[in-house]
Amino acid sequence: MRFQLFLGAWALTGALVVGYVVIGTLTDWIQAAQERRRQRVLAQLSLVLFESEDEAAAASHRATKLPRRMLLSVVQTLAVDLEGQAHVRLQQLTRSSGLQSFIIKRAHARRWRLRVQAAQLQFLVLDPNFDRRMLLGDPHPLVRARAAESLDRDQAAELVEPLLTLLGDEAIVVRISAQQKLLDVGAPAVPALLEHLRSTRSHLIEVLELAANLSDTRLTDVLDRHASSSEPGTRLLVARALGNGGAATEGPILRRLLDDEDDQVRTAAIESLGRLQDVGAGPQIAECLTDRAWVVRRAAGSALDLMGPAGRVLLRQALHSDDAFARDMARQMLDAAGARMGAPLTFDRPGLSPRPHGADSAHNAGSDGDIVPMLTGGAT
Repeated sequence: MRFQLFLGAWALTGALVVGYVVIGTLTDWIQAAQERRRQRVLAQLSLVLFESEDEAAAASHRATKLPRRMLLSVVQTLAVDLEGQAHVRLQQLTRSSGLQSFIIKRAHARRWRLRVQAAQLQFLVLDPNFDRRMLLGDPHPLVRARAAESLDRDQAAELVEPLLTLLGDEAIVVRISAQQKLLDVGAPAVPALLEHLRSTRSHLIEVLELAANLSDTRLTDVLDRHASSSEPGTRLLVARALGNGGAATEGPILRRLLDDEDDQVRTAAIESLGRLQDVGAGPQIAECLTDRAWVVRRAAGSALDLMGPAGRVLLRQALHSDDAFARDMARQMLDAAGARMGAPLTFDRPGLSPRPHGADSAHNAGSDGDIVPMLTGGAT
């Protein structure tokens, strides 16, 4: 009896081993066959996308007869970075091969993974009745994110409103995808952006972040309205946004923000005036060299340096200031400018020895009131 059980156990073990080997071999053979088929599909698509018109037409005819699931998988791999003629050819192939209806069907699938695939490829769909808003409003965040980032520029320009809505999405990946796509759209997105800033305060910070990265003078008036906001974060983004447009009306708004109670807002306003090369604001910026916040003083010195000779005149005048902070920042900026141009070193006051280039500051400050005295090689 025991011997029979022993033989049965060995027979079962042998059967399992043989079955494992057979199944493993069969699986490897199937995967190898699928990979060979995939390579053939990829070769056909390469001819469609990159060869001459005649070769592309012949390859396109052959590609329409390929299995749609395999074709869809390869198209999904290729479609990410295609532009120009290759992009147009792929759209035409999608329509002629039946992939277009396949993508539309998956956009309505119950499984979110299938909808993600449709969202990644929906920019290839040329059917005018296809509603891309459906994918942008999908319940799953990954579908919304893929749908936003896969739009081409023309499609995104037609969907600015829903993309602006996604800036307030609960998922950060969706917000980033929408913001990047709106930045890619650029100027055509500004009218809807203006309307949003005028009519609503929903996800205002996210919309202002977008405005801060767009260079468009049409935004100036509506940004002026938000420059008096009670929220420091709003005023900060307004100050950053105003430094991109270059309109003549932006300077006065930024000059008002130089007196803001928040040091980050003052810093952003100074930096924007420096980028705009607003020489008329130079005297006000020079006054900021006495600010108690080091970040503000540093921004003021850099902005005056950016203004060229006119700004450096104000920096030299600050060397004679009664404020040690102003003298110190002026020395740093002029020494840096002198190092770039090979000019002589600066002096604290008339008749004093030159301050060695690279010497430590007489005073340094981090945040308001956080003053750290440092050793110096020159007298003050």
